Amino acid sequence: MYLSGIDVTNTSSTPLYGLGDIGANVTSAGTKIYMYVKASGAITGAGYVVDIDGSAFTAVMSTTTTTAPGTGAGKSVGVAPLAFADTYYGWVQVYGAAVVRVAASAAAYTILNSTATAGQLDDDATAGAEVIDGIVLDVANGGSAGTAAGWLNWPAVGRTL
Repeated sequence: MYLSGIDVTNTSSTPLYGLGDIGANVTSAGTKIYMYVKASGAITGAGYVVDIDGSAFTAVMSTTTTTAPGTGAGKSVGVAPLAFADTYYGWVQVYGAAVVRVAASAAAYTILNSTATAGQLDDDATAGAEVIDGIVLDVANGGSAGTAAGWLNWPAVGRTL
Protein backbone atom coordinates (compact mmCIF):
# COMPACT_ATOMS: atom_id res chain seq x y z
CA MET A 1 0.00 0.00 0.00
CA TYR A 2 1.17 3.55 -0.70
CA LEU A 3 0.52 6.11 2.04
CA SER A 4 1.20 9.83 2.40
CA GLY A 5 1.56 12.04 5.46
CA ILE A 6 3.02 9.28 7.65
CA ASP A 7 4.52 9.79 11.11
CA VAL A 8 8.06 8.41 10.81
CA THR A 9 8.83 9.20 14.46
CA ASN A 10 6.48 6.50 15.74
CA THR A 11 7.72 2.97 16.44
CA SER A 12 5.43 0.38 17.94
CA SER A 13 5.51 -3.13 19.42
CA THR A 14 2.51 -3.99 17.21
CA PRO A 15 2.25 -3.18 13.49
CA LEU A 16 0.34 -0.03 12.58
CA TYR A 17 0.71 -0.62 8.82
CA GLY A 18 1.42 -3.56 6.55
CA LEU A 19 5.02 -4.73 6.39
CA GLY A 20 6.56 -3.47 3.16
CA ASP A 21 4.08 -0.59 2.82
CA ILE A 22 5.55 2.49 1.16
CA GLY A 23 4.87 5.95 2.57
CA ALA A 24 5.91 9.46 1.62
CA ASN A 25 6.21 12.87 3.19
CA VAL A 26 6.83 16.15 1.44
CA THR A 27 9.24 18.33 3.44
CA SER A 28 11.19 21.52 2.88
CA ALA A 29 14.03 19.20 1.73
CA GLY A 30 11.77 17.60 -0.91
CA THR A 31 9.89 14.32 -1.01
CA LYS A 32 11.09 11.54 1.27
CA ILE A 33 9.94 7.95 0.78
CA TYR A 34 9.91 5.28 3.50
CA MET A 35 9.29 1.53 3.83
CA TYR A 36 7.52 -0.01 6.85
CA VAL A 37 9.62 -2.75 8.49
CA LYS A 38 10.12 -4.78 11.65
CA ALA A 39 13.48 -4.43 13.45
CA SER A 40 15.46 -7.65 13.74
CA GLY A 41 17.76 -6.50 16.52
CA ALA A 42 17.92 -3.01 17.97
CA ILE A 43 18.55 -0.12 15.59
CA THR A 44 20.80 2.39 17.33
CA GLY A 45 19.43 5.70 16.07
CA ALA A 46 18.85 8.25 13.34
CA GLY A 47 21.00 7.80 10.26
CA TYR A 48 21.94 4.20 10.93
CA VAL A 49 21.87 2.06 7.80
CA VAL A 50 19.81 -1.15 7.68
CA ASP A 51 19.49 -4.09 5.30
CA ILE A 52 15.87 -5.02 4.52
CA ASP A 53 14.81 -8.60 3.90
CA GLY A 54 12.47 -8.34 0.93
CA SER A 55 10.20 -11.24 1.87
CA ALA A 56 9.74 -10.66 5.62
CA PHE A 57 10.44 -6.90 5.58
CA THR A 58 12.70 -7.20 8.58
CA ALA A 59 15.51 -4.68 9.03
CA VAL A 60 18.91 -5.40 10.57
CA MET A 61 21.75 -2.92 10.98
CA SER A 62 24.07 -3.23 8.00
CA THR A 63 27.51 -4.84 8.41
CA THR A 64 29.94 -6.67 6.16
CA THR A 65 28.37 -9.89 7.52
CA THR A 66 24.73 -8.95 6.80
CA THR A 67 25.59 -7.66 3.29
CA ALA A 68 27.80 -10.59 2.25
CA PRO A 69 26.89 -12.84 -0.69
CA GLY A 70 24.55 -15.55 0.51
CA THR A 71 23.13 -13.34 3.25
CA GLY A 72 22.61 -9.85 1.86
CA ALA A 73 23.61 -9.36 -1.76
CA GLY A 74 20.87 -7.51 -3.63
CA LYS A 75 18.82 -6.65 -0.54
CA SER A 76 17.17 -3.26 -0.23
CA VAL A 77 18.83 -0.83 2.14
CA GLY A 78 17.29 1.96 4.20
CA VAL A 79 18.22 4.59 6.74
CA ALA A 80 16.48 4.74 10.11
CA PRO A 81 14.98 8.12 11.08
CA LEU A 82 15.27 7.18 14.78
CA ALA A 83 16.16 4.32 17.13
CA PHE A 84 14.05 1.13 17.09
CA ALA A 85 13.85 -1.47 19.84
CA ASP A 86 14.33 -5.08 18.77
CA THR A 87 11.12 -6.51 17.20
CA TYR A 88 9.51 -3.04 16.95
CA TYR A 89 7.84 -1.78 13.79
CA GLY A 90 8.59 1.52 12.07
CA TRP A 91 9.64 3.36 8.93
CA VAL A 92 13.06 3.42 7.25
CA GLN A 93 13.88 5.93 4.54
CA VAL A 94 14.65 4.70 1.02
CA TYR A 95 14.50 7.89 -1.06
CA GLY A 96 15.34 11.59 -0.66
CA ALA A 97 17.58 13.83 1.39
CA ALA A 98 18.73 12.10 4.59
CA VAL A 99 21.42 11.95 7.22
CA VAL A 100 23.59 8.83 6.93
CA ARG A 101 25.83 7.25 9.57
CA VAL A 102 29.39 7.06 8.21
CA ALA A 103 32.93 6.50 9.46
CA ALA A 104 35.41 9.31 10.08
CA SER A 105 36.49 11.29 7.02
CA ALA A 106 34.03 9.66 4.59
CA ALA A 107 34.16 11.72 1.39
CA ALA A 108 31.29 13.32 -0.50
CA TYR A 109 30.21 11.94 -3.89
CA THR A 110 32.15 8.71 -3.71
CA ILE A 111 31.25 5.02 -3.49
CA LEU A 112 30.19 3.93 -0.01
CA ASN A 113 30.53 0.40 1.34
CA SER A 114 29.45 -1.70 4.30
CA THR A 115 31.76 -1.94 7.32
CA ALA A 116 32.24 -4.18 10.35
CA THR A 117 30.60 -1.45 12.46
CA ALA A 118 26.84 -2.05 12.57
CA GLY A 119 24.80 0.57 10.73
CA GLN A 120 27.80 2.56 9.50
CA LEU A 121 29.12 3.01 5.96
CA ASP A 122 32.55 4.14 4.77
CA ASP A 123 34.38 5.01 1.55
CA ASP A 124 37.47 2.96 2.43
CA ALA A 125 36.88 0.20 -0.19
CA THR A 126 37.96 -2.53 2.23
CA ALA A 127 38.38 -5.86 0.44
CA GLY A 128 35.39 -8.10 1.18
CA ALA A 129 33.02 -5.23 1.97
CA GLU A 130 30.00 -4.64 -0.26
CA VAL A 131 29.18 -1.50 -2.21
CA ILE A 132 25.93 0.11 -1.11
CA ASP A 133 24.45 1.41 -4.33
CA GLY A 134 22.04 4.34 -4.14
CA ILE A 135 23.49 6.25 -1.16
CA VAL A 136 25.76 9.23 -1.68
CA LEU A 137 27.01 11.86 0.74
CA ASP A 138 26.42 15.50 -0.20
CA VAL A 139 29.09 16.65 2.26
CA ALA A 140 32.18 14.96 3.64
CA ASN A 141 32.11 13.73 7.22
CA GLY A 142 34.58 15.15 9.72
CA GLY A 143 37.34 13.51 11.72
CA SER A 144 35.10 11.17 13.75
CA ALA A 145 32.28 8.78 12.95
CA GLY A 146 28.87 10.43 12.78
CA THR A 147 26.08 11.42 10.44
CA ALA A 148 26.47 13.42 7.26
CA ALA A 149 23.98 14.88 4.80
CA GLY A 150 23.31 12.57 1.91
CA TRP A 151 20.88 11.42 -0.74
CA LEU A 152 19.07 8.07 -1.00
CA ASN A 153 17.85 6.65 -4.29
CA TRP A 154 16.30 3.26 -3.47
CA PRO A 155 19.61 1.86 -2.13
CA ALA A 156 20.59 -1.78 -2.35
CA VAL A 157 23.52 -4.05 -1.50
CA GLY A 158 25.78 -4.22 -4.56
CA ARG A 159 28.95 -6.00 -5.55
CA THR A 160 31.67 -7.22 -3.22
CA LEU A 161 34.90 -5.20 -3.23
